Amino acid sequence: MMSERFPDCYRIVVQSTQVECLLGVYEHEQRQPRHIGVEVELFVPVTAPAARDDRLSGTVNYEAVMQAIRRTAASRRFKLVESLCSSLLDDIAQLPGLRAVKVTIIKPHPMPGLESVRIEQWRAL
Repeated sequence: MMSERFPDCYRIVVQSTQVECLLGVYEHEQRQPRHIGVEVELFVPVTAPAARDDRLSGTVNYEAVMQAIRRTAASRRFKLVESLCSSLLDDIAQLPGLRAVKVTIIKPHPMPGLESVRIEQWRAL
């Protein structure tokens, strides 16, 4: 578990985020935007100023995370869930004050009979 690797960090989870994007290898997937699920785990050192001074400037702003998710999802057509996940990770990792980031993408109903596909990727910074 990632939180065990970073015991000196707060784990901030931005979950159940829905975003529209063009995702898939088939022609119909490239024409019609679909909703996908995104979950982001942010690992912020417990020594971050927010714990002491209760100011937003001392931690990760959730609005900045959501902007990164929307910006990346709208930036281009993605064929693979892995590619979208990697691009999201690259964008979110640019936010200041992070020790690690984990991004999870859930693509619902990628084909008949399959409820969803879930891809996870993380990076220590």
